[in-house]
Amino acid sequence: MGRESIVRHQNGLRQETQQTLRIDPRVILSSQLLQLAHPELEAAIENELMENPALERLGEESDELTRETILRTLAPRELGPSSDDREFLKSLPNDSNDTDWTDFASGEDSLADHLRAQLLTQLPPEQRGIGEYLIGSLDERGYLTATIEETALDCGCSLEEAQAALALLQACEPAGVGATSLQECLILQLRHDDSLEGKLARAILRNHFEDFRDRSVRPIMRHYRVLPDVVEEAFGLILALTPFPAEGYRTHAGSVRDPRGSAARPDIAFRRSENGWEITILGVDATTLFVSRAYLERQQRLTAMANAPRDEKAHVNEYVERAQRFIGALEQRRITMGRVGQYLLERQSGFIETGEYRFLTSMTRTQLARALDLHESTISRATMGKFVQIANGEVVPFEVFFKPALRVQKMIEEILAHENPNSPLSDERIAQMLAERGVVVARRTVNKYRDRTKLLSSRRRRSA
Repeated sequence: MGRESIVRHQNGLRQETQQTLRIDPRVILSSQLLQLAHPELEAAIENELMENPALERLGEESDELTRETILRTLAPRELGPSSDDREFLKSLPNDSNDTDWTDFASGEDSLADHLRAQLLTQLPPEQRGIGEYLIGSLDERGYLTATIEETALDCGCSLEEAQAALALLQACEPAGVGATSLQECLILQLRHDDSLEGKLARAILRNHFEDFRDRSVRPIMRHYRVLPDVVEEAFGLILALTPFPAEGYRTHAGSVRDPRGSAARPDIAFRRSENGWEITILGVDATTLFVSRAYLERQQRLTAMANAPRDEKAHVNEYVERAQRFIGALEQRRITMGRVGQYLLERQSGFIETGEYRFLTSMTRTQLARALDLHESTISRATMGKFVQIANGEVVPFEVFFKPALRVQKMIEEILAHENPNSPLSDERIAQMLAERGVVVARRTVNKYRDRTKLLSSRRRRSA
């Protein structure tokens, strides 16, 4: 995994071992496929089938493989005329191993792609895996879910390298991305504001957040000896910031913002049959893909040859290994999604069977990660922007399993949907009915959730 360097000194020879970070390409590919939702996964597979001639799908007719076919695909220079002409050489394809950043161009506004284009170009090749890891550890708000220690441990790098990569991520647009808290997110958005109000706003966020929350001007005015108008200006700067930097972007490729959209396609489907529960992972099955037999046979012949063409052998090996990695990553995605589905069925069977939100039990992504012995960022990739089809046929976003507030909101909606329009229920009565169903919340909490879902008060519902 590492490489050694010899350091010579005047007084002798000293050997130092330097560890060079090399993230396993299989890990990166598995993470990328895991975060794709059903439609985007199919697109990724089609793209890979077009780009990799060694990858085939069951039912596809493959042409007979000849040396000319391989060279035309993998080493076009071998078929071209030999020439020292400079213009001819300039016209040949560039075989540089440098990353082609146009590969990250996306037709949709994906936060992950947007950040890759900014962050990965600033990192040396051996540290780009850290950047991929950090981007994959962002939640739907744009906040970082992994600690620096976890990043260093999982990526096999030093804390300094992880911190340096995080600093570069937090310098990317949208401002505030990569923060671990609301305060840090807001401070990051003000990092370049050197005006008096901007500096004061940063100080308020760092040292007087409670005063800001309570809109208490006097303590801040006395502490920094500034006029009330200056404090109000600083408050105004803070209030103009966004607490969710990922808003307006799809968090991952394939993320869908509106769970009510008719285009939502589930990644996991639960169905109850006479034989019990069935969990189906939707999308292309890895067993339908395979490595081209012609390529495998050609690889074997080249391996057995004493003086096999170096370029041809390297390219054939590259595409065969790439196909094997892709199939393995696709199968790993199916296994991970299956484990997530099985855990949901064990913990949320009441909701999955009936679709009634009162049966939802409290659960977090951290709990799910610990139960499956996976990293929280892996669970985030497996669930963010994806949907589940429950037994009654309804398609719901994964978020319903991780947001307790949503359960209360849905129960309030159900209660109000069945109330007598001539005698609307008060918030206090709704709270009592929730308590009877095992959910204890205060009246003001009912009021807050009702406002959030734009449901009218009992007085206004009666007049309506």
